[in-house]
Amino acid sequence: MPISRDDYLQIGRSLAGAVAVVTARERRSEAIVGLTVSSFVTLSFDPPLVMFAIQHDANSYPAIVSCRHFGVSVLCAGQADIAARFAVKGQDKLNGTQLETGRTLAVPLIAGSLAQIECATSQIFISGDHAIVVGMVEAARTHAGEPLLNFGRCFGTFAPLPQS
Repeated sequence: MPISRDDYLQIGRSLAGAVAVVTARERRSEAIVGLTVSSFVTLSFDPPLVMFAIQHDANSYPAIVSCRHFGVSVLCAGQADIAARFAVKGQDKLNGTQLETGRTLAVPLIAGSLAQIECATSQIFISGDHAIVVGMVEAARTHAGEPLLNFGRCFGTFAPLPQS
């Protein structure tokens, strides 16, 4: 018997992860689209690859899976409002969001984020109700700060354990 949807969702809620916003420009209109992801990970060091998953029914899905370049902004602890804004369908995500333009690929990036990564779309895999997008890292920069984390559908920060 397969696992129930509720049990499976509970597994996902028990995983802590960094919060990132993936942004891109629509190919035809150049409009900026974006979404909050907690599935962002580094995939390979040689070559430098990252990946994230996007649900098929996300408003930004068509633009994200057809774009040639995208930006990833790993959010810092003070950016929970941005994470929440980019997580909601149909909301004006750009209102009140300060953006910067990538230096190498000219992708939109969230200002003040912990890391800003500029990627060229490398591969897209369709799996279940998501697409897994793999990006070749063309440029990146990091800034000092504390990461914004997602756990149990809540945002929070990291508190290191005392070292023994």
